[in-house]
Amino acid sequence: MDTPNPFQTPAAELQTPAAATAPLRLYSINAVGLATFLGTSLAGSYMIASNLKAMGRESEVKKAWYIGIGLFILMMVLGMVLPESVPTVVFVLPPIFAMNAYARQLFGSAVLEHKLSKGPFFSLWRVAGISLLFMLAVFVALIPLVMLSYPA
Repeated sequence: MDTPNPFQTPAAELQTPAAATAPLRLYSINAVGLATFLGTSLAGSYMIASNLKAMGRESEVKKAWYIGIGLFILMMVLGMVLPESVPTVVFVLPPIFAMNAYARQLFGSAVLEHKLSKGPFFSLWRVAGISLLFMLAVFVALIPLVMLSYPA
């Protein structure tokens, strides 16, 4: 009566499959510049913070946001203090260059390596959409402040 039980599960060692991780998707350095152009340095900070999170560098995310917010406030203050004869380029180009330089310094080599290994990047259309949402939020927040500053 030593016949094997046909309903018994086979005695095999189970192997756990390697974690199937999705490929790391990043924003390019150009995406940070486009986001800063379309949606202020706040949108550029969002792109930088997203890349830092994707790379597992969460400890640097707060600093990226502080830099973007500080740059935004600086540009707003300069806009109120400088005379109207100052060209608009003074308020557009420095934040773009600053955010691009900051992104390059933080993860430029990692993004280049990612590009060379044919890693996926987010679309610039996505960047444009997110940036325009940031610009809309800035307008919605600033219109009441501008309306309050003008006497009736």
